[in-house]
Amino acid sequence: MAKILIIALIIALVAVARRSIPATDKTGVSLLSQPQLTEQPEILKVASYNIQTGKGLDGKRNLLASARVMADADLVGVQEVYAAGFDGFLGLNSGQTERLAKVGKFGWLFSATRQRWFREHRGNAILSKIPVSDWRVEMLPDKSGKSFRNMTVAQVHWQGQSFHFINTHLHTRDGREDQLKLVLQEFAKYPRAILLGDFNSRANTPSLANALKDIEITDAISSAGLDLENADRIDWILTKGFNVETGEMLEKGVSDHPYYQVSLSYR
Repeated sequence: MAKILIIALIIALVAVARRSIPATDKTGVSLLSQPQLTEQPEILKVASYNIQTGKGLDGKRNLLASARVMADADLVGVQEVYAAGFDGFLGLNSGQTERLAKVGKFGWLFSATRQRWFREHRGNAILSKIPVSDWRVEMLPDKSGKSFRNMTVAQVHWQGQSFHFINTHLHTRDGREDQLKLVLQEFAKYPRAILLGDFNSRANTPSLANALKDIEITDAISSAGLDLENADRIDWILTKGFNVETGEMLEKGVSDHPYYQVSLSYR
């Protein structure tokens, strides 16, 4: 009888532990391993990349390939990143964000969207070679019960001025429009800001379409000549208070999303 009870308890514990639950809001004042630059770049290279946890279109995971794609950027919003496993608690391994940061010599921040197995499990990240401060991670409302989302808002300091940087990855189904409205409202608070990420929303999504009509908001990917039509794109870099100088992209392959990078100057 005791053995049966123990087995039942173990099964119940595993069932609870493997279930995904939403991560929590959190705040901080700096990134981890922030580089100490003696000179800041004159043009800021900003990128957005959904790395699909380092898995390419061939189904194989190659995190180093993802890291190399982003290494030349100054500031990156990354989506779909795994935290360290249980071996991370023993110092035997590190999460994907830290490994990406080491390749490109970035400071880094992992923003968990969900917890699983009694630990942070998966989320998004910010990578930066320039100073970042006063960040917060805010969980977004969820209707799925399993596919949790957030936005990370941080203050970035560059060339003697500062701006706000918002990274997000929105839902694919019900509730996405509500999440999109919230991140656009956050973006609207700041006179100079960058909002980027995987919106899972095309240009004709009502709230996004309205935002794109605002003369203060620039679709930086289109302005850089990377996707002039933008009709089917779901990855976005929106800017306020910046000039878009140039840009570059990498088609799907390393990930199931393209990589977008734009070069910006202050307006």
